[in-house]
Amino acid sequence: MEAFFDLSLPKSWADLSDPQLLFFFRQLATDKPMAEIQTLCLCQWANVLVRCRLYGSVYLVQHDKQQATLTLHQFVCAITALDFLKSFPPYPIRIRTIGKARAIEADFQGVPFSTFISADNYYQGFLHTKNDALLKDLATLLYPKVKKSQLTTPLLLNAFYWFSSLKHYFARLFPHFLQPMSSSSEDLLGYVPPIGEVLRTAMNAQIRALTGGDITKEEAVLSMDTWRALTELDAKAKEVEDIKRQTK
Repeated sequence: MEAFFDLSLPKSWADLSDPQLLFFFRQLATDKPMAEIQTLCLCQWANVLVRCRLYGSVYLVQHDKQQATLTLHQFVCAITALDFLKSFPPYPIRIRTIGKARAIEADFQGVPFSTFISADNYYQGFLHTKNDALLKDLATLLYPKVKKSQLTTPLLLNAFYWFSSLKHYFARLFPHFLQPMSSSSEDLLGYVPPIGEVLRTAMNAQIRALTGGDITKEEAVLSMDTWRALTELDAKAKEVEDIKRQTK
């Protein structure tokens, strides 16, 4: 008898619970092909157990107390429901707690601008160096009370996906300010500055833009809400763009 199970599956990243997110990142950490990860997630999240292979590409599966046969083609069709896993989340998502350590707000509302600057530096640094230590530093900002010994590879992937989805989300909200970093920062002599120097220069430029060069305002700027700071920086970037267009 072929399977006609009524399976309940998450429809988007936003539907995933902490255990479901952790399961996904555990599979992702093993470098399995995405189709295999989707299949494992489907079986785990829909409570489908593959009992055995009967013949060819036909399998005996169990869902709750029901047993039936399922072909490989049916599996392939079924996992399309989880195709959203192939792309980064369109909105910030994350595991809410690691042990007793709670995450900060997923979208950084109410989070100090200084935290965002530091997190972005670690994130950009990791993109350029692939140094996992920078991901651990990022995760300790995202989960203020977490111990680095708790940060397994799946949890580091969680931190990476979270901040990546946050940056994509912010790029849509603040398109004038948050633009992709140039793949090459070479000058006319071919000099490529170290990534730390590039990030430090960008950070200082952001702070100067908000303080207007007044060093006495720096502490207030760094403690400013991230959304408020990015709104101001986006408005200033738009003003610069408008001036450039008018003077052409």
